[in-house]
Amino acid sequence: MDLWNEDKTEDRYMKWTQVMIKTTEEACEAVSEMLTSIGAGGVVIEDPNEIRRQLESLDSPDYADWRILERYDGDVTVKAYFNQEYDPDGLAAEIKERLGSFSQYLDVGKGFAGYETVDDEDWSEAWKKYYKPFHISKSVVIKPSWEEYAANESEIVIELDPGMAFGTGTHETTRLCAQMLEAYVKEGDHVLDVGCGTGILSIIASKLGASHVDAVDIDEVAVRVTEENCAANRVSQTVSVYKGVLSDLPKVKADVIVANIIADVVIGLSGIVGGYLKKDGILIASGIIRERKQEVIDAYNDKGFELVSTDEMGEWTAVVWRMSGDGRGA
Repeated sequence: MDLWNEDKTEDRYMKWTQVMIKTTEEACEAVSEMLTSIGAGGVVIEDPNEIRRQLESLDSPDYADWRILERYDGDVTVKAYFNQEYDPDGLAAEIKERLGSFSQYLDVGKGFAGYETVDDEDWSEAWKKYYKPFHISKSVVIKPSWEEYAANESEIVIELDPGMAFGTGTHETTRLCAQMLEAYVKEGDHVLDVGCGTGILSIIASKLGASHVDAVDIDEVAVRVTEENCAANRVSQTVSVYKGVLSDLPKVKADVIVANIIADVVIGLSGIVGGYLKKDGILIASGIIRERKQEVIDAYNDKGFELVSTDEMGEWTAVVWRMSGDGRGA
C-alpha cells in the first residue's frame, strides 16, 4: 500500500532518506499517519499478512509465487521517504519519541529500524499507475483526480488522491465503514465521524444524503486534509471539521456515528459515545483487529447498546450497534 503526496514533482532527481519501522498490522495506520504528519514525502507499507491474503485469493493458487513472502520476517515494515532538508538523526529521535507515546496504548512492535540514503526513482509519478478508480462499496466509487470515470446513475463518485493522512479507501477498515455507512445513512441524517483522517467517510456520508456531518481528528494534518477533500468534493457546506476528540464537539445527538480508529480508542469511547447518539441511533466502529473483536463488544454490553452486526475483511473487524435509549451510554 503506497501513500504519496501528489504535488512533489519538484522533488525529482534527488536523493531521499528512507526511514524504516518494524511494526504490527494493528499499528501500521497510526505509524503511517505519524510519518506523513512530520513531513514524509511518501510512505510504503509492506505487510506480509496482506500479501499472503492476496496470494490466497488468486483464482489459480498454483501460479502464486509464495517465495515473495520469504523476504519478510513477519513484521509489517513501514518505509517513509524524507527529502535531504531533514536531518536523519533528528528524524530518528522524533520518530522514536512518537513511537514511545503510541506504545502506551498500542503495540507498535519492534519500532525504529534505521535509515539510509536512497536514489530518487521519480516517486512522485511512478506510483500513480497503480492507483485507479475502484468501488469501496456497492455504489461508492473512489477515483484519483488524474483519472476519468464515467459513472452510472446509481454510483456516487468521490475524488480523493493519496495524501498526507491515512484513509484513501484501500484499507479494509475504510471499506468496511463505507459499506456500513451505505447500509445505514438515510437522507437528512446527522453523522459524526470520529478520527476522520482524510475525511473520506465524512464525504461518503454527505454524498449519501446526510444533512450535516461533524468530523473530528486529533491530528491537525488530518483536519486540513479533510477540509481540502471536502472542498474538492463540494460538500464543505454540510461537513464541519474540528481538531480534537469526541468530547470537544458540540453536544449534539447524531443519527449515525462512525469511528474508524483502533480498538483501545473504541473501547475508551464506550462510556461517552452514547451521549452523542439519538435513541435508536447507529454506532459503526472499525480499526479493530480480529483478535480484539470480542473485547470491544464486551465493553459496550452494559452501556445501553444493542449489537446489530459484525463484519470482517482480512484481519479486521467492523461492529455495528444500535443505541437502546436507556441513557446508560451517556
